[in-house]
Amino acid sequence: MRIRRLVQWGCLSLSLGLACFWLIYHQLGEQAAVTVQDRLGQGAPQIGGNFTLTDQYGMKRSTSEFHGKYQLIYFGYSFCPDICPLGLQNMSSALTALKRDLEEVVPIFVTIDPQRDTVENLKIYASNFHPKFTMLTGTSQEVTPVLKNYKVYAAKAKPDGTMADYLMDHSTLIYLMDREGHFIKSFPHTIAPADLAKAVTALLGAEETRR
Repeated sequence: MRIRRLVQWGCLSLSLGLACFWLIYHQLGEQAAVTVQDRLGQGAPQIGGNFTLTDQYGMKRSTSEFHGKYQLIYFGYSFCPDICPLGLQNMSSALTALKRDLEEVVPIFVTIDPQRDTVENLKIYASNFHPKFTMLTGTSQEVTPVLKNYKVYAAKAKPDGTMADYLMDHSTLIYLMDREGHFIKSFPHTIAPADLAKAVTALLGAEETRR
């Protein structure tokens, strides 16, 4: 009887051990699958691309012209009451802080409101910020694909179209692109000018180190 009980307990322990082993193995397998899936999803985000629009002087400008320089790109609109002026002012102060490195950077403003941001309006608007800014507009058909390629959200706050005076809801990031026009990273429009300038000088310093 005692031997029989020992055998039964042994079988029960073995069954429990096998069940635990299967459970742990199954969970590890799921975790490994998730880990591999996450890693496969990593990589450089697909943001950016060349485009051609019209600047504040009425000239057609292509971003391919600026290859060889770093680009700081901001999307906004001239009728923006607070967010855009702050972002552009922070960019302007960062450009001033760059001093002799300024020649390595092209600051670009792209309108999200081509209906009101005419060439004439952008020329006036540009006078409020660093003189090196290239401000770009175009038709809605020209601007919309650019917003899509840069993952920019933009929509009228009053989309019924009954008011000429309207605000725009939009994303507010500053995009930093490399010398070939590829996305490097983005910054909030509230970034301190010194920090933005530091990010650019760090890239320039890294280039010097590689030479």
